[in-house]
Amino acid sequence: MGSLDLGMQFFLSPHLWTCYRLSANKMPEMPEIETLARRLRKTIIGKRVVDVSLSGLPLRKPIAGTLAAQLRGRTIRKILRRGKYLVAELEPKAFWLIHLGMSGRVLYHAPAAGRTKHTHAIFRFSDSTELEYRDHRRFGLLAAYEVRYPKEIPEIRSLGRDPLSAGFNDRYLWPLLQKSQQEIKSFLLDQRKVAGLGNIYACESLFLAQINPTRRCFTITCEETAHLIKAIQKVLRVAIRNHGTSFSDFMDSDGKPGENQSYLMVFQREGEECVRCRAPIRRMRQGNRSSFYCSRCQD
Repeated sequence: MGSLDLGMQFFLSPHLWTCYRLSANKMPEMPEIETLARRLRKTIIGKRVVDVSLSGLPLRKPIAGTLAAQLRGRTIRKILRRGKYLVAELEPKAFWLIHLGMSGRVLYHAPAAGRTKHTHAIFRFSDSTELEYRDHRRFGLLAAYEVRYPKEIPEIRSLGRDPLSAGFNDRYLWPLLQKSQQEIKSFLLDQRKVAGLGNIYACESLFLAQINPTRRCFTITCEETAHLIKAIQKVLRVAIRNHGTSFSDFMDSDGKPGENQSYLMVFQREGEECVRCRAPIRRMRQGNRSSFYCSRCQD
């Protein structure tokens, strides 16, 4: 399991160093981003941005030259999460968008003397603390939008419904499934349909719902859809309660490691016995990802 290297760390030192880290050979999923959002709500709400320093290197897209001017002088009022995006609501009204891509890190700390070559932005607050953005693969995103509502942000506007939102129900999901020829696993990973779900939690949800990852969407009944929705929501809530899934050295701000890896039923368990029926867990490739499933329960 260590080869996946999915980690999130929170360090607290005598110098008020608190590090929020999500690094992986995969994209952090919704529970990891939700955990990060909850930590940031405790540290940067009410702080005013006084300075922004950028590396000048592009991420997934070039960082807009106006980003510093858009953020400078504004105060953080709320920290939101939309799918896998962090969204800071600012005053005067604007929204600051952060996506960690596959290797992004957000670190909140006292002023640091040195920067790494992967530091692409430093956001300094009026109390001299800083928010640092690192991303060695540069697949992340930093942007600011002067709009009234998060739904007006282009990246947010294209997202499907959040699995933990009130609107994520069979009336929303089943009609989409009925129109789709996709395999259900690929469907669940499409952020335009289900916002925030990734490979780990799609595998876990399909196992809990006893649906094979290769099943074509249009064959899934309304009753099965209802079971799948409950499975997705249960898997995500458990992961959030356990502060995300860690395959390396994740620690939260209390010095406790992320515990959700202990609750995974199929992911990264190839060859082990199914917790439900004791048949072997199998692994297959779907697109460019591995799917883990029970050879009997999900047949």
